[in-house]
Amino acid sequence: MHGLFLSPSSHQNKIAHLSILKNSITLMVGIVVSNALAYGFHFVAGRMLGPEEYGVFGSLMALFFLVSLPAFSFGTAVTKFTSDYHAANKFGEIGLLRRKAQDIVLVFFAGLMLFTAIFYGSVVDFLKIDQVGSVVVLAATILFSLLLAVNRGVLQGMKKFHALSWNSIVEAAARLVFLGVLFFFGYGVNGALLAYGLAFLLAFLLVFRVIKDTREVVGVLERIELKSIYWFTLRVLVANIVLHGIINVPTLLVKHYFTSAFTGQWTAALNIARMSLFVTGAISLVVFPEIVAEKDTVSRQKIYNKALLLVLLLSSAVAAVFWAIPEWIIQVLYGTAYKGAVPMLEWMGIAMIFIGFLQLYANYWLAKLP
Repeated sequence: MHGLFLSPSSHQNKIAHLSILKNSITLMVGIVVSNALAYGFHFVAGRMLGPEEYGVFGSLMALFFLVSLPAFSFGTAVTKFTSDYHAANKFGEIGLLRRKAQDIVLVFFAGLMLFTAIFYGSVVDFLKIDQVGSVVVLAATILFSLLLAVNRGVLQGMKKFHALSWNSIVEAAARLVFLGVLFFFGYGVNGALLAYGLAFLLAFLLVFRVIKDTREVVGVLERIELKSIYWFTLRVLVANIVLHGIINVPTLLVKHYFTSAFTGQWTAALNIARMSLFVTGAISLVVFPEIVAEKDTVSRQKIYNKALLLVLLLSSAVAAVFWAIPEWIIQVLYGTAYKGAVPMLEWMGIAMIFIGFLQLYANYWLAKLP
């Protein structure tokens, strides 16, 4: 059976709807727990670094997400084609795809390091960063995140949502532990960046035992047509540029035109507002492979409509909380030093409703592509 919704019978449709709900809850729990730990990381880093240094860290992380978009987009393509192969029980193709994807990521990283070496001074000047070596540490951190994106793409495509959730939780917990250790030894912004890299590395290594089914490569499977994968990756990249550009480009501009302390306030508000996307993002992650596997247009639309309603309800609820008690949220999570973030949080919560819609539609559109 190539999908959960191929039969027109009401019985199978009910099973399919329960599958989406179950997988959404499983992944949502993992995302909520992992991001609770991730927020613990940011709250500790924000309090320990202070608004000024936290602003530097926030701008570097915004740069990290933007620079990594091509490889992360390739990871989404891995999810789509893994889902196709998994539906046909072609585990050999999945293994070969994963290895080829990792090779491509390594080539991309080599080009990124060359770019960093050439434009290092320009990046530092634009962001007005005084910490020597922060950009270099950031570039090194990117490698492990890119490799992890490929392996997680395989997990998502194979619908191993339980393993994906646990992997995310372990990564977030390890990042928080590494942060504490590195801060103890006196590392500031660079320590926070390095904690990310070490956690990505650990999570990357732990994925292999879960995807052992993909290690079997049949002798005839010596080639995979990559043209369609590259074309899909290009379209994913366009969608990601729009989504992540809306979220991260303003942080870079704020850092360039305003003080580091103001950027720290902005980063604090943005990180809290993104809780909305982390909650609704679980729905998008589950819907993607479901729609890929489903070939019936009507069933696809029903899946999307149900997901859209869930996104509206959840994101609106989160925005209402941000608007009702922003001062209390900022005080508890970041402290009085970040009280300037209160008005930012109120409006960012509302903005995240529309970004949540855009995120879901982007995943829906990409999943329908041939």
